[in-house]
Amino acid sequence: MTPPSKSSPRWVCVHGHFYQPPRENPWLDAIEPQPSAAPYPDWNQRITAECYRPNASARIVDGGGHILGIIDNYARMSFNFGPTLLTWLAREAPDVHEAVVRADVASRARFGGHGAAMAQAYNHIIMPLATRRDQLTQVRWGKRDFVHRFGREPLGMWLPETAVSVESLECLAAEGIAFTVLAPYQAARVRAPGGPWQDVAAADPSRVYRCNLPSGRRIDLFFYDGELSRHVAFEKLLNDGALLAGRLAQARTGLSHIATDGETYGHHHRYGDMALAWALTSIERGDHRDTRLTVYEEFRARHPATWEVEIRDETAWSCAHGIDRWREDCGCSGGAGNGTWNQKWRRPLRDALDWLRDRAADVLERASAGLFVDPWAARDDYIGVLLDRATTDDFLARHTGRALTGAERVRALELMELARHAMLMYTSCGWFFDDLSGIETVQILQYAARVCELCGDGVEAQFVDRLAGARSNVASAGDGRQVWRERVVTARVDLPKVVAHWATTHVLHDGEVTPEAVYCYRVAPHDVRRRRTGKARLLAGVALAASDVTGETTEVAFAVVHAGEHHLVGGVKAWTDAGAWERELDELDEVFLGADLLATQRVLDRAFAGATFSLGSLFARERSEVLDRILARELRDADAVYRGLYDEHAPLMRYLVRNDLPVPGQFATAGRQVLRRRILSALEKPVPSFDEVRATMAEARQVNVDLDRPAIAYAAGLALHRMIAHIAASPEDPDPVERLARMAEIAVTMRSQVDLWDAQNAAWRIREAQLPLWRMRAKAGDETAERLVAAFSRLAQAIRVAVE
Repeated sequence: MTPPSKSSPRWVCVHGHFYQPPRENPWLDAIEPQPSAAPYPDWNQRITAECYRPNASARIVDGGGHILGIIDNYARMSFNFGPTLLTWLAREAPDVHEAVVRADVASRARFGGHGAAMAQAYNHIIMPLATRRDQLTQVRWGKRDFVHRFGREPLGMWLPETAVSVESLECLAAEGIAFTVLAPYQAARVRAPGGPWQDVAAADPSRVYRCNLPSGRRIDLFFYDGELSRHVAFEKLLNDGALLAGRLAQARTGLSHIATDGETYGHHHRYGDMALAWALTSIERGDHRDTRLTVYEEFRARHPATWEVEIRDETAWSCAHGIDRWREDCGCSGGAGNGTWNQKWRRPLRDALDWLRDRAADVLERASAGLFVDPWAARDDYIGVLLDRATTDDFLARHTGRALTGAERVRALELMELARHAMLMYTSCGWFFDDLSGIETVQILQYAARVCELCGDGVEAQFVDRLAGARSNVASAGDGRQVWRERVVTARVDLPKVVAHWATTHVLHDGEVTPEAVYCYRVAPHDVRRRRTGKARLLAGVALAASDVTGETTEVAFAVVHAGEHHLVGGVKAWTDAGAWERELDELDEVFLGADLLATQRVLDRAFAGATFSLGSLFARERSEVLDRILARELRDADAVYRGLYDEHAPLMRYLVRNDLPVPGQFATAGRQVLRRRILSALEKPVPSFDEVRATMAEARQVNVDLDRPAIAYAAGLALHRMIAHIAASPEDPDPVERLARMAEIAVTMRSQVDLWDAQNAAWRIREAQLPLWRMRAKAGDETAERLVAAFSRLAQAIRVAVE
């Protein structure tokens, strides 16, 4: 693309701040199930499906909703992605991570060598409320993460919540950041070249400003169009991409730019990604005279700052009271509680965490004596380990200057984890929403719990005493002490608990047990015994458990007995006396093989006094899967009862439905259970059965069972995804295309939203690359090509991809 001329009077930039708070359990380094995100496993998965992935392949549609084009929004807009979100995407949605990185490369070709991507302060803390040392580390980590992913130095950095102070700007400038973006009312006064200072209520967004800092450094500031951004984020401007393009193009000469949460485009506003795609494409192809797309880097290079600005200190874009939303009951909230709730809990939460931060700093400095040459320099450099744990040894060599013993190595890495979690616990979402018991606040308290654990020395009790001053608006949640007891410490994991989880998941396996990863741990079992009597199973042995994060290890003895259904009990303890453990195992063998389960329970209780576990010891992500396996026979029996009841009375149900008579509740329940399980089974097959799906849906209509449910729609989307893989594997075979077309025809009739994203992308690729060749062969009489063209046309019609 030819860059616009420097004389172009109007430049348009759309900035998306793409961010999710870190949601990982601090002991597992993985997100546990979040039922409120159903049918998706967690909120990251859901928002990725609704926003992050669609914006990489956004649809351009006609008035009838048919896809006319697919474009990459990221390559045409300015954006920043939170580093912790990118870490998750790289692990759980690598296609999206790769798309974001590719978009920055493409944007440099589009915008004269200037990239679309900006960096972000690492884990979204409110910078003005942090110590200067923490602010600098946040900037340094954000820069290192950016360079690691995008392969270039960042010029711009997004400040979380645009929360800014002079000190925050000093930290950015000191680390070589050239510009950031703020809300217009965060400007206090401006000065034209050679003119006087003028107080302003809001900065003119059409230019970039220079902010001279007390240190003598400087940083450039952009101030987005507040009114237009508000219309996009909170009103209905995203209902019409053409209207959005017009508003952007007509806003003003110079720079017309908006900044919103990136999740606006698809998550907060369904189809917002498509409206954005239409607007960006419309402007890019020249529909609006003398208007060109740009990104901040390019505009700043072409139109260097000549005006000066001074900021309103300690302000943010999402609080009308400065930055009080993250420390006081200022009135800013999400609106829960119908006006009866308050956020008085914010102040004691902030004070408790500040106290804990200072204790953690004391521990870090004191415990680092003889380990780290400079613990704070080590913390700044620890981001390299987080990006690649294979560099751990090099990191330790650089910052300790000597060979460490095993125990010293573990403690050194624990101190770095202490320092990391002492920043994670300040993630802004912990204060942003409405209540102390909300998942965002519980999340930062879990990070605080990890800090307490690594501090030791009774710090936790003192911290909880301070936290108790925070009270929830939810009566059943109580105060901070109760939230801590019921929702925070229950998430804790240690090495024995990892082994308990591993043993519980393996008690039903008959094969050989081998070392394996369990989240961020490794379990290596040895001297394992398996026994079976009747339906009861015993698994016992010794396991070496190790943390991949700190290197901590422990060797434990374990035993677990499953007696059927939910009757599972086990124990785990330190393995210190091999002879005593052998004698305990022999006794356990004797009573278990004698089919005396009560005696077996007594032996376990005695051998593992105070250290027994049950099914509740399973980590949440595996709980449902393991329970299904453990209860497989019981579930089969229950299904058989439902199936028998339904099969016997289905004719009666059809008769009642045909004659508009009510179906008895017992029969309706049996019908729902049988037909929903049948269709899920059909959809979950490696090659989903279209005939079975179609027949089941037809039967459901006859007996008035609603199969149009979110869980079934979710399964249908996954089925379409698998079917596309078959097309990719056999691109000249018409059968997979025909199966996909038939399944898509069913999917698009559902009220619940089926994810058609993959199917539409695949259809678009076929349209562009293969359809012309198929048509040529079909005209020449190739019967296979004729079937391919017909099947594709059927598929395209179902999922609204324009064939021509």
